Parts: sequence; C-alpha cells; structure tokens
Amino acid sequence: MRRSVYISFSLLACLPFFTQLGSAQTEFDTRNSEGLQSNPKGVKLSLRTRDGRSTFHLYETIPIDLEFSSLQPSAYTIELDESMNFAGSSNTFEVSPAETVFVTFSVLSSPGAVCCDSMKRFLSPKPAILHRELTDYVRFEKPGTYSIFLFTNRVFRGLGKTNDFAPSKMTLTSNILTLDILPDDTEWDSLRLAESIRKLSDPSVKANYAVALKRAHEIDSETASYFAMANRVSQTELMLAQKALNALDSEDAIHERVNRMGMESRSDLEMARKYHTGSGVSQPLLASTTRADLIVSAMKVQAERPDFGVDYDFVSWWARFQVLRDHPELFRPAPDPSEHQRRLLQSAAYFSQFERDIIPELERLNLTKTGDAADVTAVTIAVFKEFSSARGKQK
Repeated sequence: MRRSVYISFSLLACLPFFTQLGSAQTEFDTRNSEGLQSNPKGVKLSLRTRDGRSTFHLYETIPIDLEFSSLQPSAYTIELDESMNFAGSSNTFEVSPAETVFVTFSVLSSPGAVCCDSMKRFLSPKPAILHRELTDYVRFEKPGTYSIFLFTNRVFRGLGKTNDFAPSKMTLTSNILTLDILPDDTEWDSLRLAESIRKLSDPSVKANYAVALKRAHEIDSETASYFAMANRVSQTELMLAQKALNALDSEDAIHERVNRMGMESRSDLEMARKYHTGSGVSQPLLASTTRADLIVSAMKVQAERPDFGVDYDFVSWWARFQVLRDHPELFRPAPDPSEHQRRLLQSAAYFSQFERDIIPELERLNLTKTGDAADVTAVTIAVFKEFSSARGKQK
C-alpha cells in the first residue's frame, strides 16, 4: 500500500512517516522507482529547483518548477485548474526523512478544490512548466539532507471524460530531488528580513503587482484567471517578498509578520455575526511556520495593546497556531489516510475548544481597550458568543 504526502492547498496535508532513516530511504527509493516504471511511455514529470540550486537556508523559500511533457503530441492532457478541479489539486509530495517536516496550512479553511471547472491542455515534447514554491507545501523544521518527489493524478489520456472533475486514474511520478537545508544563520535572517520589508514597502513593486492582479481578474474564464493567479501573479516581486517573509521564522521576522496582518472591517464582522460565519482575510505572511510558540506569543502581545481591535480573523489564526504549538504531532506526517482523517478531526476539536475558551479572555482584554479597538473587540466577542450558542443548539 502506498503511503503518501497528500498536499492539495488544504489544512494538514498528509506525509509518509518513517521511524528509521535507513529503512525509510530504501522504502522511499523503492516507491519512487516503482512509480517511475508505471509512468506512461514517453510521458515525463520533472521536479526541479528553479535555478538548479540544491542548498538552501533553513528559513528560505524554495522555488521549484513542475515540468510535464509527452513525446507523443496530442496524446495526453494536463489539468491546469488547481482551484475548481480535483484532478488539478491532486499534487502529492513524498519527503524523506519526514519526522522533521511540517505540512503547511496556508488555506486552512478551504477544501482541496471548489467544484467544478476544467482547463486541460495537451502535452507535447516542449514541457508545460508550473512555477511553485516547495515551502508553500512543506516546511523543514531542522537542517539536514532531504529527498523529495512528486506524484500526481492530473494527467489524462486524451481529454479524459467530459464533465469528470475527479483525479485521473493514471498516476505520474517525478524524479527525486535532493536538498541540503543549512542550519539557521541569524545574519542571513536579518538581511533577508530587511530585503523583504524593503520590497513590500516599494511603491513600484506594489504597482507592478496591482497591474498583474488586474490583468488576471480581467480574464473572462474564471479557471484561466485562477491559473494566471497561480502561475504568474504568484511570481510577482511583491508576492515573492511575502513568501520570503512568511518563510522567515526568526523572532524579529515573526513579530513583523504578525504586525503586518490584514484586519477585517466592521461590516465584515457584523456580517459574520449575522450569518454565523467568518469572513476571513488573506494572511500570506502567516501561511506556515516551524515555530508556532513564537507566533502565539507575538499575537498575544498584539492582542493586549489597548489600541488594537481584536477581530474574528485574528482569533482564528491565533487558534490555529495554538493548536500547532500544543499538538505538533497533528501536523506531522501521518502513516495512512485514516490516521490523516483522525488528525484532521482532532485538530478541529482543539480549534473549537480554543474558540470557546477565548470569550472570557477577550472580555478581559477589552476592559483596557479604547475607541475603535474596544468597538471591534466587542463585536468579535458577540460573534463568538453567537457561534457558541448556535453550535450548542445543533448538538
């Protein structure tokens, strides 16, 4: 039975668990070899770092390219839609060793895909290249040498079945990519932090991002727009600077990340209260971490400021990182899908418990808040009380 790392832009993707590096590496190589032998003749999936590097800092983003090709033109297609198609989101990374790896939860509240649409393209000898960052999927907690390969069910014979948005029955496996992750370098961290802040503050960087975003939104096809966001807008200087800052887990960088959080508007909070749901704000600087303890502490300091209004989204992220801090085992590799599902349910239970426990804490914090900060925090308290009441009636 194949043990896998299921990563599809969702909470708590699953990675293989190996207890002993020697035997794990043998099993890892065997699974890769068997996968390569099962690839259709002439169809190839190559996993590469963007610039050919194999050595990275512990808190550095790792740009990768996924290259799909076929020696037979018009014989195989690739599903390019990763947002509204389950085939496109069926990207699975295996990592060895896995016990010092965390999976990311950059889209914690979203499923792997929102059904349904499709954007298939025929493969040819010229590779179709998808630009991604490995650190959007997995984070390395400690330095060392890691081996990674990818398999996916997004490639079909011909055009596949019409209106079938399920993953392909054909599994395509990549080569093994070996990476050396260096020990933390505080001087490098400081330079990277300064560079990221400079780019995020640069008007021209912001302007170029706005242009790219506008062009993506102007595309008529919704699924083509999603592809442009994933393959082009994500590679703008602004978003790469966000990814670089998100990957930095130094104490100074984490405080910067928390301070730069986006906040919900009063109308968003009132909408959450009315419909018993959270509005949610994109938080690219909090997409992942290997040091949840530092983020929880930084968020606590932020929440205690008298002039800071604690909104619903802030509390939700605070809860996620507390679960990660207190129960890191739930974010570690799972040996099989059933264990993966158990961990998802367990993490959700811990998350809900934190939300229930936060009400008296928010009431205490609001005693010292002033002006709009007090008003925003009061609305958040009301939202959570109504959430709690609604859940109680459902039981």
